[in-house]
Amino acid sequence: MEYKYTAIILNKWDVGETDRICTMYSLEGGKIKSVAKGVRKPQAKLASSLESITLADITIVRSRGLGKITGSIVENNFTAIKKDEQALLNVFAVFHLFDKLVDFENPDQNVFQLLQKYLESTEKCVGGGDEQKFLVFRYGFMVKLLDALGYAIGVDVCVACGCELIPAKVCFSSQQGGVLCEQCAQQDKDAILVSVNAVKMLRLFLKNDLPTFAKIQAFQQDFDSMRLAVDDFLRWNL
Repeated sequence: MEYKYTAIILNKWDVGETDRICTMYSLEGGKIKSVAKGVRKPQAKLASSLESITLADITIVRSRGLGKITGSIVENNFTAIKKDEQALLNVFAVFHLFDKLVDFENPDQNVFQLLQKYLESTEKCVGGGDEQKFLVFRYGFMVKLLDALGYAIGVDVCVACGCELIPAKVCFSSQQGGVLCEQCAQQDKDAILVSVNAVKMLRLFLKNDLPTFAKIQAFQQDFDSMRLAVDDFLRWNL
């Protein structure tokens, strides 16, 4: 049976002498993988359209197992990303996290659109001379992906007692799932001290559309504080 997918190719690895298995996230089927037969042969027609970081219309013939990729029409090659080392490093870090968090064959239109917007936004940053923007989109995407998958980060009130946060001294607890007030933080030995502006950045990530993150400006210490909280949350939940 023939299946058609609009998919973003996440990664690939070689099998046998000339074949390759591709993992992709599709609008119609979620995360899937399939075999591209003979794609490593010289002048194979599908080779260039099955590279990682590619949005394509994929045709798969499947009766059992992984099936076989028989067609691929590129919609967006994200050429600028592929030519920029910093952009590539950040995108592959995102893909690595995405592959860990997202299950196979569990389609979600919002997740697909979020991943597509992330790549499009990162592409627009290439050549801008501000490498922090790559990290803003990377961490903003991570926070929004976690939220979409049910790993919500609490940033509006203290996640322990529910009281309003006083912008003086706030901490972050990965175990409890978000920001703690000063009093509750004293009872959590693993809580991390974070800046008020780092919490504001997390709120911006959660409440705004990803392309608007290009407007975010942050001092390095606040950005580092936000990264520390998100990285710790990921370590706790992965």
